[in-house]
Amino acid sequence: MGRDTRILPGVALLAVSALFIIGNGLSLVSVAGTHRIEFLKARATNPQDVCRVQFVFAGPKYDYSQFPNLQTWIRYTDPKCSIEILRPYHRFITQLTAAEKRMFYDMAYLPILQADMLKLLAVYYLGGVSADLDVEVVKPFPQAWQGDDTPFATCDVILGIETACYDDDCVKNYVRKGQIQNWAMFARRPRSHFLGELVSYIVNKYDTFPSHDKNVAVQEVAGSGSITDFVQIYGEFDKPHYRVQTTPSGGTLESDPTSVLRIKNNREEVCIAGALYTSGECSGHAECMVIHHFEQSWRHNR
Repeated sequence: MGRDTRILPGVALLAVSALFIIGNGLSLVSVAGTHRIEFLKARATNPQDVCRVQFVFAGPKYDYSQFPNLQTWIRYTDPKCSIEILRPYHRFITQLTAAEKRMFYDMAYLPILQADMLKLLAVYYLGGVSADLDVEVVKPFPQAWQGDDTPFATCDVILGIETACYDDDCVKNYVRKGQIQNWAMFARRPRSHFLGELVSYIVNKYDTFPSHDKNVAVQEVAGSGSITDFVQIYGEFDKPHYRVQTTPSGGTLESDPTSVLRIKNNREEVCIAGALYTSGECSGHAECMVIHHFEQSWRHNR
């Protein structure tokens, strides 16, 4: 199948790799020499491991100056890695299954849906980290995500709690208790079994929504709601995922925001990081890896 070069009405989001490619790939920016971070020598890794950061754009984005946090990724990302901006006609889209392509192109009626799905597809098919453009990274990548001295040394996939909300009162402002964010998702290598199953789950769920409903609950399609529900299903937990034991002393994601829930299945380890690693409230804490600034530009052009 040839590349789809349609320009769709727009939403901007992010993913990271060694080149920094802007827009349609016509402009290349060298980031060599801009780093002030000491990058430790990487340990021996699986040859399938990738080091990439990616931002995704569903349609044209009008003002790149609105994303100052992009500079933090250039500063904190190992120079051997690439930083790339992906569009809906990126070459990896040709790898999608027929069902995935059908859903992905159908989502173009509402750019935020297509952008959310493009992030998931990118982290599944390409690996690395997919992040929103309003996310500031505050620790070296990929060292903080897979280094031997981190809680994530054995993780194949890393997701994180969106906010420390676990009761009936606070959940009124969210869609799930123990909600899992999709503004920064990591896979050590392409084609994680977990992420593949998650994508299939979302494809099947998409068919249950009214066609082209512009008032659809965005997080219920390819966002936090669906991701959180699937983690519960995939882990086969007999209690909410945030109340599953994560520490030898009985801690959980709810009681210990520095802990990590580990799901070991199909020869990979899926890690759900506690709220102090990637949540909207982690700023200022030693564990914090990324800070989400809630720019929400997509609300102006869903």
